[in-house]
Amino acid sequence: MTDMPPETPPVLAAPAPEAGAPAVSARETILVSGKAITPGAGSEAFGAVRLDSIALSPVSGRVEDALRGIGGIQLFRATSTRTSNPSADGVTTRGFSGNAASRMLVTLDGVPLNDPFFGYVAWTSLIGREIASAEVVRGGGVGGSGALAGTIAFVSDARPTHMRARVGSRASVEVESAAGIAVAGGHMALSGGLSRGDGHKLVAEPGPADAAARYDQWGVGARHVAELGAVTLESTLSAFEDNRLRGVEGADNHASGADASLRVTHEGAWRLQGLLHGQMRAFSSVIRTLDPARAVATTVLDQEKTPASGWGLRLTAEPPLGADAALQLGAEWIAREGYTNELFRYQAGLPTRQRKAGGSQDIASLFADGSLRLGSSLLLTAAGRVDHWRLGDGMLREIDLATGLPTLDEPAADRSGTEGSGRLGLAWRPLPAIGLRAAAYTGWRLPTINELHRPFRAGLNATAANPALNPERLKGVEASLGWQPIAAIDLSVTLFANQLDDPVSNVTLGQGPGLFPGVGFVPAGGSYRQRQNLDRIRSRGVEADARVRLGATRIDASLAYVDARVRGGGLDGERPSQAPELSGSIGIGHRVGPLDGAVTFRHLGPRFEDDLNSRRLRSASTVDARLALDLGRGITLEASAENLTDARIETGFSGAQPERGQPRTLWLGLLVRPR
Repeated sequence: MTDMPPETPPVLAAPAPEAGAPAVSARETILVSGKAITPGAGSEAFGAVRLDSIALSPVSGRVEDALRGIGGIQLFRATSTRTSNPSADGVTTRGFSGNAASRMLVTLDGVPLNDPFFGYVAWTSLIGREIASAEVVRGGGVGGSGALAGTIAFVSDARPTHMRARVGSRASVEVESAAGIAVAGGHMALSGGLSRGDGHKLVAEPGPADAAARYDQWGVGARHVAELGAVTLESTLSAFEDNRLRGVEGADNHASGADASLRVTHEGAWRLQGLLHGQMRAFSSVIRTLDPARAVATTVLDQEKTPASGWGLRLTAEPPLGADAALQLGAEWIAREGYTNELFRYQAGLPTRQRKAGGSQDIASLFADGSLRLGSSLLLTAAGRVDHWRLGDGMLREIDLATGLPTLDEPAADRSGTEGSGRLGLAWRPLPAIGLRAAAYTGWRLPTINELHRPFRAGLNATAANPALNPERLKGVEASLGWQPIAAIDLSVTLFANQLDDPVSNVTLGQGPGLFPGVGFVPAGGSYRQRQNLDRIRSRGVEADARVRLGATRIDASLAYVDARVRGGGLDGERPSQAPELSGSIGIGHRVGPLDGAVTFRHLGPRFEDDLNSRRLRSASTVDARLALDLGRGITLEASAENLTDARIETGFSGAQPERGQPRTLWLGLLVRPR
């Protein structure tokens, strides 16, 4: 997806809601406009859901929780990003789950946020950042390898100014600030924030070895924009650090990173743009297992360090085609590299083996994306992309620490290939209140370095890597009916049918106790799995979105029913792990004078923890609420509650017990936003 440029035409939409609005999506209509369209206009034919800055500020204060309110969008687990393992924070939609890697491309101002080694999204890097808007497209596109099931494009606020501080349950503290500063020839935006808390115990019946899942996270960022005649320069620099304890003392997870980008835009007869960006990442994790009584914790893996980097260059050109046509031509290069260094096979509390695994990926791409408006009611869009990929330097090496001799040395063969993807779509408004759209598309995803080369353990289970994995390939169609009798009411229903060929999943191949290839010993009660390509996943369903603004009352709702099933092979008919059939939310807000209140109801249907569908996670319905009192002079007093009813949210299993998601969390704070 391309960033929405400054000349984007005005939309037919209600005014932004006041503070305290529920974090649910709002759709917009772009066809009724006499101004020139842009390449970004084509997203309307693909059911783009747009979130403003209010919608991106849920009770939790985390933008990823705003995305969970959109029907069908899910992080791999229903765990808060305060307490999950960071490597499980991938995002997907339409039931395309099976492991934690993202099936959606997530960007901030066009720069990828997906981790170059694991593929998860570094949500912590957005702490304290002022996000002006987001555009979410469910379904395949032409964003390249990461955009298999859709795209999420965040846009920074150009001139942010706010301060917020609040305290909450379990010694939780959050502080954030953002400021826009005028500088010669442009402006600079500075932001920063921190979030910490003592956390909660992850199981309902903890034992002596269980500990609360405390966390400590921070992020900072700077963005500078300078206008030099027809040329605009935008540079960004950000850093973050994320420390989480996974419910057992010593089970520490650490992630950190720094991002930088430089964008140069020339506004002339042709609009030319170049974007250079880089990521540096570090990750470490200690995995500990508990005995059945949860009294003794044993270290089974120490992922000491996982240095990774990602680099990208994107060049685009937009020729002058008049007010009713737009075209973007471009080329892109992406390079990723990462290696994990691990200690494992512990005996008497000490590691006896060391592992190094990883590799590199390069993707070179050419693409074109165009839109054509026919009259005032019909928009046609088409795009195509060719990606050439290469995998290199793959390795899995293990040594005996006592002797220093290798016990395993399996270099992976270099591989390469070419993938094509594309989309066709139309948006038609036969009557002022009726909108129709239809789309067809293909997409693809290259397996991550982690999936290809790194074995891993989660509790008693062990999963082997697979350097022979094939890319995932998606094809799909969808159609939508929208009704917008007035600007304040916008309703839509979308039917879709998607098929994902060669989906990568963690496939169960055996049960412990025993020795298994690629992972070693698996204890009793544990499962041996390997990442494998399944035949295909067929996903069909319906998505419904609604936005209503009637005076001081606002209603936002989003619902998805997704029937995703594995087809072919030994798992035929099973649902992908962690994929609910029903998910969605409804938010209701109302303002009376200086007092603004909002409540959001969310529902997540039952899921299965594993590929065999043998471990079921029950459904969860939660309530979030917020009250905001305007004290004048830009100062707002806020009181809010996450999971007000303290509903039980099952996110996975720890031994025989389900792990719990975020319990009831109460917040009290002040927001200062100078007017």
